[in-house]
Amino acid sequence: MRYQISTEHSVAEPLSFFLKMPVRLIATDDWRPSSMTERRLLELEREGLLRPRVSSSRPERIAPAADHSEPRPPKGYVVSFAKFHRHGLGSPLSCFMWALCNHYGVELQHFSSNAITAAAIFAAVCEGYLGMMPHWDLWLHLYRGELFNAPGGATGVRKPVQAGCLNLVLKTGKAEEPREYIPMGLTSNHAGWDSQLFYLRNDDDLFPDYTGRLISERPDHWNYGVIKTLQSRLRPILDALKKLREEGLTAALVLSAVHHRRVLPLMSRPLRIDEMGPGVSSRDLEACRMCNEAPTDDEVAARVKAAVAGDFQPECVNSLPMRPDKGSIDLVIPSSCYDFNS
Repeated sequence: MRYQISTEHSVAEPLSFFLKMPVRLIATDDWRPSSMTERRLLELEREGLLRPRVSSSRPERIAPAADHSEPRPPKGYVVSFAKFHRHGLGSPLSCFMWALCNHYGVELQHFSSNAITAAAIFAAVCEGYLGMMPHWDLWLHLYRGELFNAPGGATGVRKPVQAGCLNLVLKTGKAEEPREYIPMGLTSNHAGWDSQLFYLRNDDDLFPDYTGRLISERPDHWNYGVIKTLQSRLRPILDALKKLREEGLTAALVLSAVHHRRVLPLMSRPLRIDEMGPGVSSRDLEACRMCNEAPTDDEVAARVKAAVAGDFQPECVNSLPMRPDKGSIDLVIPSSCYDFNS
């Protein structure tokens, strides 16, 4: 087995050192006690990151009992984390999020918080700036999965992690082609994120069931891309992404536009983000928006800074708006490129 370096966790030794030595896995640590309470879940609801609790018999979310030393979600629930929802996850989950779970063969808790952020930004770029559903071939062309195992206390010793073992990172290695994608630069501060767990209702059973399974080796297909004979079909989309980058679009600006529009990119909605414009029924708009009132620019900036590296300022919020808002970037992409399963 080879150690797979993570972009979300730092180690003292250089990558070349780990690639030349075998790695011995030891037993994983226990789960951290959950810090989530009903009061903290209600705060997420008030921020427009969780749906209102309308059913007492089967609420959308449940705070774990204080005596739960490890997750024990009731039947019909999965393990989620507050940071996932702050960074774009919602329920019922979108087709794209369902595809990610199935392609990588993981449960929700296996995603790292940066993986959720990367997926949410990609979905928002596709919908809000390219005017299409999240494009699966484009995702495979740009991203790969990497496995994180925590340090084991001695050189060459690692241990599987209960949560956050799957990182989704851009393909930027020397052997790969340069990618025409926007600058990402996600945060490296994730202290305590895995203690903010709660139980999320699995609407329509779209999330894989929680089993507590550990992943100790990276499957080969986590690195799969698009076969070369089909890569030329992506060229118009890659050209459009290049234009967006040249116009100054960044991960921070995408997230600010997402929060400004009050949507969760990884949640199923009746409208794509770019369809949320004039002439749309108020009922459909309400079904897409997570709250009635837009957050302030200061609130949006704080959310962006929690997900992206750098000092994002309130005056930059929505400075590169998504379609169909005034000031959005006009792109022409052939209709043949819009197939999700191309």
